[in-house]
Amino acid sequence: MSVDVFGNDVTAVGIPVTGFFGYAPSGTVFPTSAEGASPTFTLPGAFKKGGLFTDDGGFEWTLEPDGDPIVFWQDGYSIPSGLAKAELVAKLAQYDAVVRELSFGKTADANGYMTIDAGGHNLQFVAFTEEIFKNGVIRRRIAEVSVSGAKQDKSERGKVNGTQVTFKAKRSVYLNNEHIGEWLIGPPSAPVITAIAPTSAAAAATITITGTGFVGVTLITVGGVTAPGFTVVSPTSITVAVPAGATGSAPVRVTTPYGLSNAQAFSRA
Repeated sequence: MSVDVFGNDVTAVGIPVTGFFGYAPSGTVFPTSAEGASPTFTLPGAFKKGGLFTDDGGFEWTLEPDGDPIVFWQDGYSIPSGLAKAELVAKLAQYDAVVRELSFGKTADANGYMTIDAGGHNLQFVAFTEEIFKNGVIRRRIAEVSVSGAKQDKSERGKVNGTQVTFKAKRSVYLNNEHIGEWLIGPPSAPVITAIAPTSAAAAATITITGTGFVGVTLITVGGVTAPGFTVVSPTSITVAVPAGATGSAPVRVTTPYGLSNAQAFSRA
């Protein structure tokens, strides 16, 4: 991040470019702070994803106090009421089993048929959202929610018939009796190589690269020669086959969307 003399940082501006929504049955175990902070985090199997959003239907979180604050006789003293309006609104573009379950609290029978109670339903869910910003920052949020409304767009020929679903977040024992858990991650930094084992090997042999920042790896070179194949074992470990080429000094470098690593010494036998 680069802050100017006025304290402004244009690289820190959040411009969403993609993301997803997931939900799971109430009682599903929340990811830990460390698990949710991983750039390679994936939702546990209990979660379903909501699919595509309409163009104007990205996440809209409302997190604001509700109710008048409690005031005291002494001037200037008050405390919040503790009441809150904590909501998530998203407009889902797909109309499928997932959207129907969220909207109506039911699953269809074998014929695709269900009855609908317009008065709502009382199913509880765990909601998870992920937004990826243009600057590489990831924002994730999790909450225990209920569905307080589902409004479908007017059906118009040639236009997406979206469903705007509103979720009300409640205080959760998994969140210190508060409403939302939030991670703000990144942006990822350039990869760093700290070691290679073995430090010398022949063409086609497998070596292990250890370091940090191995996220979204796009290229590995050995002595300037592109490795034909590699496996990212974790954000700190990669296995790669040594490409054919001249023997001798052949420094290894790793490239990701976030930069080029240092050149780590290695030699081809």
